[in-house]
Amino acid sequence: MRIGVVCHPTIGGSGLLATQLGIGMAKLGHQVHFISRTRPFKLSENCPNTFFHRVEGIDYPLFDDPLYTFALTAKIVEVVDAYNLDIVHAHYSIPHSLCVHLANEITKHKFPMITTIHGTDVTVVGRDKPLYPLNQFSINKSTTVTTVSRYQQQYIKKHFDIKKSIEVIYNFTNFDLFKASNANHSTRKQWADDDEKILMHISNFRPVKNTELVVKVFSQVVKSIKAKLVLVGTGPEVDLTKSLAARLNILDKVIFLGDINNVEQIIANADCVFQPSSHESFSLVLLEAMASGVPTVSSNVDGIPEVVQHGKTGFIAPLDDLIGMSDHIKNIFSDDVLSESMAKAGRIRAEQCFGWHQQVQKYLKCYENTLQTFHSNNVIQVGQ
Repeated sequence: MRIGVVCHPTIGGSGLLATQLGIGMAKLGHQVHFISRTRPFKLSENCPNTFFHRVEGIDYPLFDDPLYTFALTAKIVEVVDAYNLDIVHAHYSIPHSLCVHLANEITKHKFPMITTIHGTDVTVVGRDKPLYPLNQFSINKSTTVTTVSRYQQQYIKKHFDIKKSIEVIYNFTNFDLFKASNANHSTRKQWADDDEKILMHISNFRPVKNTELVVKVFSQVVKSIKAKLVLVGTGPEVDLTKSLAARLNILDKVIFLGDINNVEQIIANADCVFQPSSHESFSLVLLEAMASGVPTVSSNVDGIPEVVQHGKTGFIAPLDDLIGMSDHIKNIFSDDVLSESMAKAGRIRAEQCFGWHQQVQKYLKCYENTLQTFHSNNVIQVGQ
């Protein structure tokens, strides 16, 4: 197949999943064309069977913005026509699925369209009142719709008038990259002394990630256990997080790493990964921690209970349960037997339920079914 992939290129779950899926398809011999404003951060230039097509902004004096959605639509048309794409996969519904649909209306080379809804594209962006009808329209115009958890499937059905079925295909990770053996003493030594535990949080530092609670919970943990808090990522609430840590007199125990492209090389050095998000359709970070043999503590919201087995691979607690979450972290830090048991169970669950190869095969079947549906519908329309 000749596959088009429209995705966000920056660090984050949807872009990472799109890239890993595209690479997986390329390894199976399919030709994969990534269409985005910059090269996806995990797509190397020498990856066989993959091509990158940069979307250049359109600057026009009458408009303040570079008209990205028009530029993206035009680039999709260009790539579809030049390479005769068989299928185009839009990751994140707004604006990607809408642009793919518009491109399909423009090009003479008609193609089936898959939209994968990752989470905030419907829970945050998509429910914004002006964008809501656009979001619903583009989802309904998709040949096939998928999403990353059963929770997200039910959420879409509840909040949008969607006319078609929504297939759940869970997120996945690469177990050749994420593994416990990536733990490195010299790396740990940069952040913590040998007698200190490491609590790690990875996010885009937006309100939905609840970084304020991360700091507050950590301030409770360090009252009884020697530890450091390692924060990975950047975003609008980084300065607020630093200010809160300073007010709680724990700033000297908090390390801000910023954006890290090779998260697989650092996450295995944590003793616990903490993700108390207020909304999370799946939480790829928790899966990456499990694959790396690291116990997790998280909120019990949305799709997280589909990933984490409470008490076995990690702990989940009610949202904003500061005491409960801090107690869970302290239990992991103080009980080596518990920690090792959760680490092993997490890796096993990750391999059994969220493996790269098995999920790529599910998407491959989805592509094949989508092509069959598309061509069958076209035959019926021509016959009529």
